[in-house]
Amino acid sequence: MNIFVLLPIGAVVVVAIGAFAIFVLNVGGNDEKAKEERKRASEPRTERERLPYRYGDDVIFIWGKSVWTGFFVTTTTDEHIASDDLVPEALKLPRMLHQLAREFHRPQFQVMLIPRRPDLSGWTFDLLERVWNPTENFRKLIRREADRAITFGRLSAQYDVFFLMRVGQLSESRTGGSAAVAAIADQATGVHDEYLDPNLVAEWHESADEVYAVAIDSGVGVQPMLRRDLVRIIRTCLFGHLPVPEDDALDRRPWGPHEFELAADFRAPNHKSRLEVTVIDDETGEDRTTYLSTLVATGWPDAIRFAKSRAWGRILKRLDFPVVVSWRGLLLPPEEFRDRGKKIRANLEDEARDMERAHARVDSLLVEQVERANHLVDEQDSRPFPGMESQLLITISAPSAEELENRRRRIERLFAKSLDATVLRPKRLQYRLLYNVLPGDGDRSPVGRIAPFRRLQELDQLGIALLTTATQVGDRAVAGRDGITKGWEGILIGRTRDGHAPVHYSAHSSIARENGAGMVIVGASGGGKTTLALKIFHYESEAGARCVFIDPKIDAARQAYYLAFGSQVLDADFMRHAAEGCLAQPDCPFQPINEEYWRETEIIDPLRGRSGNLDPLLTAQTVTEGRMHAQAMLEIFLGEVAWGRVSGYVVEAFSRIVNEYDHAVAAYRSAHLGATRNQIEEQVPRPTSWQVLQLVVDEYERIKTAGVADTEVRDLRFAAAILEDLRKNPYARVAFARDAASAVDFEGKRRTIITLRGLPRAQGNSSSANIARGIIYLVTRLGFQMLEETTERDPYKGWRPQMLFVDEAYSVASTGEGRDLISYVLKQGRAFNIGVVLITQQAGDLARIESDDVDAKAAGTNQIHTVFAFRHHSDADAAQTLPLLNRMPDERAMIETLKAMRDGECVMRDVDGELASVEVDRAFFEFAAAIQSNPNLEARFKAFDPSPDVNDWRTVEESAEMLGAERGSADEDVDAESEVESPGGVSQGVSA
Repeated sequence: MNIFVLLPIGAVVVVAIGAFAIFVLNVGGNDEKAKEERKRASEPRTERERLPYRYGDDVIFIWGKSVWTGFFVTTTTDEHIASDDLVPEALKLPRMLHQLAREFHRPQFQVMLIPRRPDLSGWTFDLLERVWNPTENFRKLIRREADRAITFGRLSAQYDVFFLMRVGQLSESRTGGSAAVAAIADQATGVHDEYLDPNLVAEWHESADEVYAVAIDSGVGVQPMLRRDLVRIIRTCLFGHLPVPEDDALDRRPWGPHEFELAADFRAPNHKSRLEVTVIDDETGEDRTTYLSTLVATGWPDAIRFAKSRAWGRILKRLDFPVVVSWRGLLLPPEEFRDRGKKIRANLEDEARDMERAHARVDSLLVEQVERANHLVDEQDSRPFPGMESQLLITISAPSAEELENRRRRIERLFAKSLDATVLRPKRLQYRLLYNVLPGDGDRSPVGRIAPFRRLQELDQLGIALLTTATQVGDRAVAGRDGITKGWEGILIGRTRDGHAPVHYSAHSSIARENGAGMVIVGASGGGKTTLALKIFHYESEAGARCVFIDPKIDAARQAYYLAFGSQVLDADFMRHAAEGCLAQPDCPFQPINEEYWRETEIIDPLRGRSGNLDPLLTAQTVTEGRMHAQAMLEIFLGEVAWGRVSGYVVEAFSRIVNEYDHAVAAYRSAHLGATRNQIEEQVPRPTSWQVLQLVVDEYERIKTAGVADTEVRDLRFAAAILEDLRKNPYARVAFARDAASAVDFEGKRRTIITLRGLPRAQGNSSSANIARGIIYLVTRLGFQMLEETTERDPYKGWRPQMLFVDEAYSVASTGEGRDLISYVLKQGRAFNIGVVLITQQAGDLARIESDDVDAKAAGTNQIHTVFAFRHHSDADAAQTLPLLNRMPDERAMIETLKAMRDGECVMRDVDGELASVEVDRAFFEFAAAIQSNPNLEARFKAFDPSPDVNDWRTVEESAEMLGAERGSADEDVDAESEVESPGGVSQGVSA
């Protein structure tokens, strides 16, 4: 792209004079300018040095006499976007400016790149306010994770893009008015000591809405810039490397003529090449100092080829120190831009002729500038387009003058190397340049507004920098123009690999933003899928969500056992007692070290737990509903043919036993008027499926004893035999309880884990396959029941959130019942605040899950709001995953990316469709030990008892030293390996 610039001031005096004249016109004429200067000279020096912010609300603010509005520009995460595919992103801002140039006359604008330093204190407060019913340990866990992320320097500064535009002018006729008028103004505007006509304010708001609408129409994603955001921008510009305070001054409208110091109280002596800014520490009251310098672009190449690797805005964001970018300008209509180009060409040609007449050698640079001017004019004649007169400023800060100098040199080398551009630090102008960086009009004096600080450029130059790209991915809150905010930032699951931005995730935040209920974790075994799933499961359950984890293995149960019982899980008899369901009983040798955690946990092991713990008559909401599910279960267990022979006897037995139960309930109600449902449940035992089957067996025995011929009761004999075998089956026994006390107790608990380890394959027509399908049916029915609309409701936070986790998703969805459960939650989960997490090794499993659904598209990928793709081993598996990441299956670069992922790394596609590589963080040794499944490491890591108090948990950075202290010096080499931090932010020695 061609870029046309003014000659240096020393070479083209005429251009400088012309530019100066135009600036004078821009500020209202010579008379008005002189009047303003005389007024400023008569003011006390302290008044002249005040920042002229006079009013601000959530739509507009006033700088001096100018009225401005602004908004956030939505950024795009570009880590996995090729350079050619970033062209639409590069055209985002130029396209918006083209539209604004058509809708408004010569508007003044300012684009700002503002760093947001890592500060998770606000996040912890907001999250703890939003979660449904957090435990005390959850509160501690969130705060400790935030402190660790900041203390260990794991996070880098992130950047917001702001667009500001001037929308009005304050007239000289505005006066203080009477007390009555002032009172009306106070009520209308909320501002004291300042009278603003409410009708005038409404006009400015209307103009601001027009700017907002133009931005949206041009295809730019925007979010409102609230007053607190404006204060943060100003403070960020002034506080340099110091932390930006968040205080109550924001709520006191610090915009009166003498009140802005409440938001930004600072002193800034103007040294020759820097500002030494002093601010007051809100906590200690002491002065804190930072050093600031503002750099200006003085030389720019005539043509820049767009490339992702040369986008200087993108490069600045990845520096190890934050910078502030202010790119302000004046949009020129096509005719004025053409006239300015012709004037520049004429001046350049006059200069060349003067040099020829003086027999001086014509400088080659001057010749090139003449050619560029000719090219600009020719393009404008054939295709008129608007331009801009712009000024690019970059502010850097440091804790010392020496470090400031080092950073300045790095910035200058960066621009020289990446763009062949010149960035310099003007001397004795730093205070004026700081004014130009701040949002608003900037410095009105001639010195700060003449060449070479302002340049005539094409609008496309704003796109070359890629200011609107980012490294952010994960949850974000979205504020509407109506002021309603949807969504929030969930738990901290890790950081981005590129840029080290924090990554937050909550399924219910996505649901709050009216997206689907589904989340997918996909990848080959050993890449880190289970780590992420179990972290979300643990945190969400501790936050108050009711979580159900269906696990074909034992990973989730292993985590819960360790956090509840600690090193006792290494005892050879522990799992036997767990299978018998006697853990924590008075006569059991295994007692929990964290009673609160165990009290909120239910682990259901259908194959090794108590007989009958999944009996439908006991687990269903009502006996009538339980009968329906029990009959369906028996039909699956027996198969179509056998069920046809025995169904008559079984249905009759069910009718008899249910009728007896109903009579018992009626009798109890008669004897105890006003009895509640809970009282009836406690006093009238429910029937069981075992008892139903026993009725059939007893009936056969009665008839056989009566001497009835076998030929006459052949089907009854078959029924008695097959049902007797069924309830003795080592797998099917979970469905038949001898008494009502055998059922699981999951009501209201934070987490319920259903482990299906050892379950036979559910494919085929064998008896074992039928049993497997029947058990999956019971499990899914239990899942349905657990996730039905909850009656637990908070008056402010609404219905209790719930989550369903399905590991090895296709093994559960290999039956119609499993597919129904997953499909139901995907479709209906959002309506009932239920999130579903599907964990699978192959993305193709999702297609198979949807295969029996007539509305497969709606049931699947359209309802999946977030995807975490871990390492894949083959091209075929990676190609199946790419559509979930909104990429074509044959995109070679993404296939190689998925195959190259290291342990603990994944590619995340968030609810906004952004894509970035994420390092999942286990954060604490106790959690890493809980999910440890490596048989060579498990005994070492689980030899330590986790403290019931999260404040006593140790970070992963301490794990190597801790393990080494137990094993002695012989294993020091192993410890050293454990101490190396992996890309996922955890010690490599604690991988699961």
